[in-house]
Amino acid sequence: MDGNKTAHKTFQLFQLDTDKIPGFDDFTAEDFESASAEEKSSMVQMHKSVSYWQDAWRRFRANRVSMGALLLFVLILIFSFFGPYCIPYSYEDQYRSSQKLGPMEYSEVEQMAREVLANGAEGIYATSLKSGSLTAISKGSWYFTANGTTYAFTLESGIEKATLIYDKDAEDPVYVGYDSDYEGNGEYSEITVIETTETPAEDAEELKLSKSVFPHVFGTDSQGRDLMARCMYGARVSIIIGIVAALIVLVLGALYGSISGFAGGRVDFVMMRIVDLIYSVPDVLIVLLLQVVLKDPLQNWFDTSSFPLVKALSSLGVGIVSIFITFALLYWVGMARVIRGQVLSLKEQEYVTAATVLGASSSRIIRRHLLPNCVGQLIISTCLQIPSAIFLESFLSYLGLGVSAPMASLGSLCSDAQDSFLTYPYRLLCPAILLSLIVLSLNLIGDGLRDALDPRLKS
Repeated sequence: MDGNKTAHKTFQLFQLDTDKIPGFDDFTAEDFESASAEEKSSMVQMHKSVSYWQDAWRRFRANRVSMGALLLFVLILIFSFFGPYCIPYSYEDQYRSSQKLGPMEYSEVEQMAREVLANGAEGIYATSLKSGSLTAISKGSWYFTANGTTYAFTLESGIEKATLIYDKDAEDPVYVGYDSDYEGNGEYSEITVIETTETPAEDAEELKLSKSVFPHVFGTDSQGRDLMARCMYGARVSIIIGIVAALIVLVLGALYGSISGFAGGRVDFVMMRIVDLIYSVPDVLIVLLLQVVLKDPLQNWFDTSSFPLVKALSSLGVGIVSIFITFALLYWVGMARVIRGQVLSLKEQEYVTAATVLGASSSRIIRRHLLPNCVGQLIISTCLQIPSAIFLESFLSYLGLGVSAPMASLGSLCSDAQDSFLTYPYRLLCPAILLSLIVLSLNLIGDGLRDALDPRLKS
């Protein structure tokens, strides 16, 4: 009886509470019916399946530091590989009138050419702005095309330390002004008019006029070479060497480590002792000795061999080939240890046992089952190996054992600038900062890939 009273009081309280709810009386009995199967299925949200690489890319994008490093490295690649096509200077061109210029600084001859162009000239050919020692316009037949018209002329004698000017609004559109007659503001005290025709001679050479004077953004060195162009080519050389050396380490380390881990037993013991022996050798000392010992034999091989591959290697230079040989001999052991550890854990998996039972050979198991499942570690180790290779190449080039002149790398640029650091600090700072940015960005990208590809760090 007491239970019925309690239930009745509870029902009354429930009725009182519902009466206080605004709009509760608007509900009907149909509103409380069970949902149909169609209504239930419409509420189910199907998640799109995501592959391993898509999931890794999603987690890599979430790492803002690594994405910023990737963007920075892409900009460096554009600067190194496409930048040389956007400037009129090369890493080996020497400009006698532009020696020891600071960043964004113009020489007297360059300033004179800018003033001539600002004074109304549509194109100039300034002999003092050309690279090399023979900058004069030699005698003979020449022509150039401007505004759809061809201007051909013949010189009885060469023109040196002068500027050939094209001004379509002048009474004589083509004339020559000598540097000694320049008065300033684009004016000459005396000019030499060039008689032109519209039909070039058969042996006439084309003369390319300049419509602007490109600045030396990073300045120039003591030999008048543009520092930004040399940094572009130097970064290109360093990046290519780093990538190729890392690939060499990847191939040798992956093969050696996978064979050692899969074979096990005495084979693994002997192969790992060889790795320990290489680890015990001072690598910097061996690198320096190899660079010195291999220099002359490689050069003799390049000079005497006619094999196409040897000719291709000789174009790279003895220093670069020596660096590749050094990496092939010494720097694969770390990769081999990483892959061996992965293979030791993977070879006990069921799919490896199944492949063995089905009669698959050891090489097929390694190629089709073990190495593909180590791809995450392979990518991470390779990406982290690239900055190490770049730094080693820069170190050797700094010591004079890397790339051969006139080719430049970031290390050789730092070496050339060290003696004049107090007087011209920008010569050392520009390549040093660029090298630091390359190494830093690659290390941060490698850290981001490690976090993205490690299944234990999935979020």
